[in-house]
Amino acid sequence: MIWKVPYIDLPKQFFQHREELVYEFEKIMSQGSFILREDVNKFEKNMASYLGVKNVIGVNSGTDALYLSVSALGIGEGDEVITVAHSFVATLASIVRVGAKPILVDIRDDFNMDVEQVRDKITGKTKAIIPVHLNGRSCQMKRLEEIADGIPIIEDSAQALGSMYKGKKTGSFGIVGCFSTHPMKILGCAGDGGFISTNEDLLAEKIKRLRDHGQKEKGEFVDWGYNSRLDNLQAAILNVKFKSLKNYISRRREIASIYSEELKDLPLVLPPKPSEGDFFDTYNSYVIRSEQRERLLFHLKKKGIECFVHIGRPLYQYKELGLTGMNLKNNEEICKEILSIPIYPEMKKKQINHVVDSIHKFF
Repeated sequence: MIWKVPYIDLPKQFFQHREELVYEFEKIMSQGSFILREDVNKFEKNMASYLGVKNVIGVNSGTDALYLSVSALGIGEGDEVITVAHSFVATLASIVRVGAKPILVDIRDDFNMDVEQVRDKITGKTKAIIPVHLNGRSCQMKRLEEIADGIPIIEDSAQALGSMYKGKKTGSFGIVGCFSTHPMKILGCAGDGGFISTNEDLLAEKIKRLRDHGQKEKGEFVDWGYNSRLDNLQAAILNVKFKSLKNYISRRREIASIYSEELKDLPLVLPPKPSEGDFFDTYNSYVIRSEQRERLLFHLKKKGIECFVHIGRPLYQYKELGLTGMNLKNNEEICKEILSIPIYPEMKKKQINHVVDSIHKFF
């Protein structure tokens, strides 16, 4: 189906950068520079500077960023990690796959961790806390740091590159930050990709070994590692787009402002408006809530608007996976109502107006 308003327009973004991207492709292919070459180093340095951290390590995906971080911290069988259910399954999978147990807390109305519930979940087995900065909005990190009181915080920042809380970027609060460069993200490559941020030099070195089969130097194996290296070609694509990152974020915030104003009088729950207060939101997604979610979704698709129900994983699915004893009321209610509508930098004014007008006509 050809959408009047696609959820994201990746071809249009390609054509905006076509000349530079083709140049980088031809350069890398002609040189045969594919694995851990200068483009990866350049991306890691630029991103570390942008986030205000000492180290960034490029990896194969946001999922691997989480898994490698949990593994590098030595978390394993019998340990507990506090997190939320309202996230992509990779967050919980990174905990389960090392043999640890996810301990779930509820979420606030902004879809992020209710940090005040964390204190009651901390036990002697708690080895880490994983807040998820969802939809481009940071969790309340200062308060979480107080409650954690030294327990390592692993930030799932897959949807929050550039987001800030009290003037500090996500991914720079915890012992590590985990990011995705999947094409649907604010800064995306041409496939899977991700990276890890940290101020801990020794931890950074360990993660670098783990991503490359456990090698300290070529052929010197000091860990049982993995194959999770950010491809040099993907890094080159990210380096081209990185120069437009601030503009991407600015445009998303501009569109969010239009939505917030034009939809404010409808029977919807809208995301927080863009502001320069404690929270600086980047709107990786613009997620509305409606008690008539399914009918609204059907209506918008008929109007040629591509929308998605992201994240909404009912708790019974987790109970089937052995996670029991949960009372996450807000999570359950939100999952029934959420709907992600298009927001991307290349949206034209007439497309934004079509989304707004179509939602108004539904009500």
